[in-house]
Amino acid sequence: MSRRPTIKFYPSEYDHLPLEFQPPQDGSAGFRAGRIALLKLMPVEHLPKGLIPKRGLFVQPPRFHYGWPYTEAELFEMGSRCGFLHLAPVPPGEVPGVKHMRNLGTQDKLVKMVREQLGIRSCTPELCCAWSKKSLICISLTTNYKRGNRIPPADDVRAIQEFLGIVEPPSWLLDAEGCHDWDVRWFH
Repeated sequence: MSRRPTIKFYPSEYDHLPLEFQPPQDGSAGFRAGRIALLKLMPVEHLPKGLIPKRGLFVQPPRFHYGWPYTEAELFEMGSRCGFLHLAPVPPGEVPGVKHMRNLGTQDKLVKMVREQLGIRSCTPELCCAWSKKSLICISLTTNYKRGNRIPPADDVRAIQEFLGIVEPPSWLLDAEGCHDWDVRWFH
């Protein structure tokens, strides 16, 4: 019979975080003040320090994305205007629309344009799911799992923002896929 590894968790290590960002005291999944309390604060311009995962099996912080929320219609318009939209085959007589958009192909084209046309290598835009008042999808430039609370160089962020035609500044958004709570996870 194999033994389960002991997971060490010291909630006091996170007392410096605002209450809404802190893990539950008992190491269970969630947030000390509940996810709703955190979502009321989101998005935030600056992510508190200390939300960096530890290598190995630990109670890990949630993942936060740094970028812009958008709707599918906005992405379709933006991708059409900027030239990175990837569509599935459109049946004869149909007008290409959101239902024909393929996110993975669209993301690949966006990354290629950011690398080749803008010459940016400091970050890789991803289309992902994140909580916001606008929608559940965003263009993420980085996450706290990649860079902690550091953001890509301001000139690169500004160049991507101008290329996409986005007016509002990027912000930190809570992941909505798999790492949206404090929870036990393996991180390499």
